[in-house]
Amino acid sequence: MSVRVKLVVALVLVVGVLGALIRTAVTHAATYYVTVGELVTRGRGAYDQDVTVSGNVQATSVNWQAAAQTLRFTLLDAKTKQTLPVVFHGPEPDDFANNWPVIVTGKLQPDGHFQAHTLLVKCPSKYEAKTQTYTATS
Repeated sequence: MSVRVKLVVALVLVVGVLGALIRTAVTHAATYYVTVGELVTRGRGAYDQDVTVSGNVQATSVNWQAAAQTLRFTLLDAKTKQTLPVVFHGPEPDDFANNWPVIVTGKLQPDGHFQAHTLLVKCPSKYEAKTQTYTATS
């Protein structure tokens, strides 16, 4: 084989590997989340699949066990009112409170609880603009 043919084959191989790496990176970075209702609708098909779920922390469901670094709470779908028990092992998140929106990533277990390996507490909409009324002056 000539040097030119070897160079073209090597170049095609490098471009193919780079393309596969880019595709893999984009696929893993482009995760989206589902609601509690959407996850429950999947049924058994959702077991042991890594998924990201969004919902609100149900009032009075938070149970933090400091010694075991285990956080248990119930995630509520505000639209469908469906709930999902969540277990998260790790440090207690800052500003974790009832009714706050959270995003969890993990796996739905056959017993119905969600085993989260990532927990993101979203900032609630507490900074809403006040309604102001204006009067016309002449």
